[in-house]
Amino acid sequence: MKTTKPISTISFNTFDFLVLKLDDLVKAHILSFWAFITHKPEDDEGGSKEHIHLFCVPSKLLQTDDLKDMFKEFDPQKPDKPRGVLMFHTSKFDDWYLYCLHDSRYLAFKGQSRRFHYSEDEFISSDSDQLLFFARSIDLISMSRFADMESAIKSGISWHEYFSRGTVPLPQVRQFEEAWNLLQQNITFRNGRKGHVDEL
Repeated sequence: MKTTKPISTISFNTFDFLVLKLDDLVKAHILSFWAFITHKPEDDEGGSKEHIHLFCVPSKLLQTDDLKDMFKEFDPQKPDKPRGVLMFHTSKFDDWYLYCLHDSRYLAFKGQSRRFHYSEDEFISSDSDQLLFFARSIDLISMSRFADMESAIKSGISWHEYFSRGTVPLPQVRQFEEAWNLLQQNITFRNGRKGHVDEL
């Protein structure tokens, strides 16, 4: 795929190799910005190892297959199978970042839930100021109902009380109730803690 749009992928590279490779790509004016975060494997993802969510902004038109080849890293444990990245795909920073945080509002908006949660200070990037600018520019208006829902749950309001307010569109009652349940489980599970949740 040829593109000039932001792209993302999953990387299984070692930390040092990945940072060195990404910095080289910035110096070569192939990428203008990169950011990543390491995730633990989720129960429903079918994987059994840590992986890295990587986001890149190209400096010019890229052939992503060529870029993918640049991330091949020799693995002494498996000499015949180098470490690397999955296929790149175009990506919006907002979606990538909120998913990487496992932001409860975003996941509920998408009808998902995750066991582990992450914080802003766990991201590594080529430019921390640029990362902060991108993050602060995220438009959360589309998720404002979920923010309201999250606030109601934290205040101890029941689903029945929330529904009785009349703010839930009747054709979407089941979707909103599912989002409510996901948010409620997540808020109860995290219990106000920041960062990873390591135990059930």
